[in-house]
Amino acid sequence: MASPFFLLPEAIKFAAEVARTFSEYVMSVKQVPKIVRNLTLEVHLLKGVLETLSATLVDNQESTGYPQLSESIAQCQNTLSEVKKLLVLDAVDESPSKLPRIKREAGGSYVPGRDFGSSSPDRLPRESSSGGYSSLETAQTSSGYRRVRATFFGNNCAPVALSTSTPRKRKGIIARLRWPLDNQGKAENLLKDLERHKSQLTIAMQTDNALNLNALKNTVKDIEATLNDGEKRSVLAWLRPKVDMYEFHNEQHDKQEDETCEWLTNSNGWEQWLDGGSSELGGYHRFIWIYGIPGAGKTVLASFLIDDIAKHCRATGFSYYYCFHERDQDETMPFLRWIIGDLSRQIGRYIPKELDDLCQKETFTITGLMDCFSAVSRQFKREGRQVYLVVDAVDESKKPRDRFLDVLTKIGTDPAFEHVSLLMTSRDEPDIRDKMTQLVLDAELDADDAHPRLDDEGYIPEDPLDLAPYTSITMSNGDVMRAIRTYVKKQFARNARFKGWPSQFREKVENELARNARGMFRWVACQIDIIERKYMDRDEVLKTLEDLPETLFDTYARILQSIKPGEQAFARTALALICSNTVNIKSADVLVQASLHSVQHGAIHTYNVRVLKDSLGCLIKITDLKRKPHSIFKREDETATPQRVSLAHYTVREFLFAKPKREGEPRPAGNFALSSAEIRKLEMQVVFNGLQQWETARVQNPRLPPTRYQEHCLEAGDLALRAGRRDLIVKDHSLWQSVLPCLVPGGAHLKALRNVALRKYFQRWRKLFAFDELPPQNGSAHRGSSVETGILASLMLLRWPEFAQKFLQDPAFKNLSPQARRAIWTDEFTIDPSIDETIPKTCHKGELMTVLRLCVLWKQLDFLGHFIDAGAKFDYEPDIIFVALRNPYGTSTGDDGSTTGELLKMLLERGANPNPLGYKFTPLQMAVNLLEEGWVQSLLMEVRDANSIGDPDGEHPYESDKVENWYQKHPLDICSEAKPDWATNLEDLLRKSQKQVEKLLI
Repeated sequence: MASPFFLLPEAIKFAAEVARTFSEYVMSVKQVPKIVRNLTLEVHLLKGVLETLSATLVDNQESTGYPQLSESIAQCQNTLSEVKKLLVLDAVDESPSKLPRIKREAGGSYVPGRDFGSSSPDRLPRESSSGGYSSLETAQTSSGYRRVRATFFGNNCAPVALSTSTPRKRKGIIARLRWPLDNQGKAENLLKDLERHKSQLTIAMQTDNALNLNALKNTVKDIEATLNDGEKRSVLAWLRPKVDMYEFHNEQHDKQEDETCEWLTNSNGWEQWLDGGSSELGGYHRFIWIYGIPGAGKTVLASFLIDDIAKHCRATGFSYYYCFHERDQDETMPFLRWIIGDLSRQIGRYIPKELDDLCQKETFTITGLMDCFSAVSRQFKREGRQVYLVVDAVDESKKPRDRFLDVLTKIGTDPAFEHVSLLMTSRDEPDIRDKMTQLVLDAELDADDAHPRLDDEGYIPEDPLDLAPYTSITMSNGDVMRAIRTYVKKQFARNARFKGWPSQFREKVENELARNARGMFRWVACQIDIIERKYMDRDEVLKTLEDLPETLFDTYARILQSIKPGEQAFARTALALICSNTVNIKSADVLVQASLHSVQHGAIHTYNVRVLKDSLGCLIKITDLKRKPHSIFKREDETATPQRVSLAHYTVREFLFAKPKREGEPRPAGNFALSSAEIRKLEMQVVFNGLQQWETARVQNPRLPPTRYQEHCLEAGDLALRAGRRDLIVKDHSLWQSVLPCLVPGGAHLKALRNVALRKYFQRWRKLFAFDELPPQNGSAHRGSSVETGILASLMLLRWPEFAQKFLQDPAFKNLSPQARRAIWTDEFTIDPSIDETIPKTCHKGELMTVLRLCVLWKQLDFLGHFIDAGAKFDYEPDIIFVALRNPYGTSTGDDGSTTGELLKMLLERGANPNPLGYKFTPLQMAVNLLEEGWVQSLLMEVRDANSIGDPDGEHPYESDKVENWYQKHPLDICSEAKPDWATNLEDLLRKSQKQVEKLLI
């Protein structure tokens, strides 16, 4: 018998021909017999096995089973020939290219409870003249043409759905697509033969692949052998994003209600999805998109499906990811990092080479992570497992979502991931809908390429939605409506407050809520919460039922309107802080304390977490935390279970930020409406006002550690002093006034950071500890620093000149007496540069400083300009020019001396002494020795005698013992001999500088 190398191509070609014939029949006929669908599927599977076997033989030509394999291939061809004969193809006048393509009824998103292609239940067939039954219906096509669908139930033919055409063409089509039902038994036997051939060929393929598979396993072992268990853990720890899906899932799991989510898992399509998807018309693809309106219960449904998948795969080979609006991030990277790490742990911390390479480079890329996911998922495929992914709330990923949608659709549709079943949920947002529509259009183009349109006459294209590579399921369906009714009944049955109602009254309330829910679980939950507050007054309950809000926004508005006037400021502050994307309030007790910002002082003691919940009701959720939030302080008096407050649903945030429907109208949230800018301002006011009250709050026992609220104020205040918030603080006067007292060195909040270990957590507060004022002493010329001096020193330590400018221009500063203002510039203190690595090391600990000396020493020209504008003089700083020249080229590389030049100009113009007496050399001598013509020119404009030299018995301005030969030389002599360090190997530039300085001196 011929070699399988020669038999296989012919067998593959013949299998493809049979598969195409049956596929065309299935696509053209309505209500195809089940045996025909099974045969079609089996022929396609057999074709795939033959193709895979062909590729295997090419890679492994040392197989010893060729004689038996050739016989199996020949038997397979014979069976395919018999299968093809089952379709009776009568001769017709039209050639295949002239036959009109059959158009199926336009489909749409799958609605559970309805089979694809089924007729409406109220449409009954009528007897036709041919002895069978027919039904006739007219529909409007997407292109605007009308068509007639005729369905015939004859004695020997399966039902056929036809496009309108001429009688001659209809007759030809019917003749071509005839299925003889008397061949049922033969078809079933041939189906068994096909299955047997497929099994035999698969075994042969597996045998020939054994060598390659063993080699592959050894390769995998080699890759894993390079990493020990500790190294694997390190890689996975590096990979893990800052999210915990397990905890988030447990929270959603607790919201599940029995008999409200099973409508999907009980469907046949769900089993198809678990099995890797189906290509049959009406079947579930391996990529499912569940979409619905806000509050429809998508997230709870996703959690239920995740639990069902876990049971199905025994918690191995599945992962899930919940997007969440509070993260305010593009979820692409975190999603990929999470699922890769999650799946890796499920198979013994399998680390593919691609992931190890990423870890070595310490960088994340979408392409690199997709390669990692592909490698990890293939490991499951090698073990014969399907991989399952569930991604919830894709619409809550930060816009633009193009990158995230590209990744999801690639996993869901790319043949390289055929072993991955993906389910995602979202709202029907325009960008998501556009992406899914593009998948349909791409599939339609591929179909047109595979089956080109040969003519324009009678050709009606297939419904594009039938070509979609995914299955879309809307939450607006009858099953969800029934689930909502079940949910309502169970909620009322569980709540003890409603058990006292008469059964008829309770049933009436249940029916009214279920009837008006419009597919929104969230809406129902809010109405139950509202009614629960009125359960004692049935008349009020009935009034509520008579005037139920239509939308979630209407519901939220009524809740806010019902808050007591005295609690509204408290409630609004709480909502604003919960909505903040920048300040993380870790626990409910901290939120309550922070929300007292606008509450009258005498009523503060009446507010707690219970009052917060009573005020905001179903707008928020309060959850118990498994562990206490992290703290850098030790506390021994915390016994209560920590809790956290968050928005109950994404729609609450949308409501609070919603804009007016029309220009000039109020915003939906009224006085509770929020904006990002308003939240940033409020949260900083809360924080800095809290820091101001520190000493008052701790007056009884100052040795106790800070409360969690005080710790929050320290952390958030330190964060607010960063560059991103500074502009807002300076521009908003009320906020600026809140920050100002907190910058005084030695404040009560700073004293809480008693040691270096605590200060390391606060990068900005730590800087203020470098300032140390000198206490007043009898008989000493030194005096304690003023508050104003301390604030200016703090601002220089923080490098915040804009705040200093506003402070110096404030009326409170301008109204100071001349003596007080003069004291600000002359107060002495010390700076400890070792406190923080960012503080310039241009002075030593214990060296006496003033704000002017410090400003000049650090060469902070912006501060100096503001000080001069505020009236600063250098009468008490006789050596300030030497201070300016102390580090002429700065403390870092790249400074060409231009900063020092600008500094000299500013000082000399303000009256600084250009030639202080009592020093070994003059500033002019030093400038000439450095050949800095700009400095020389500035000094010559103010120096009376260009030939003056220093005092040989004077002090060294920098307390150095070093003696240079130019100290007692005239500037002209110094110029001719000067060779500054910058001129090394630059002879031409050196001579040029010497000439220019010489001209200035002459």
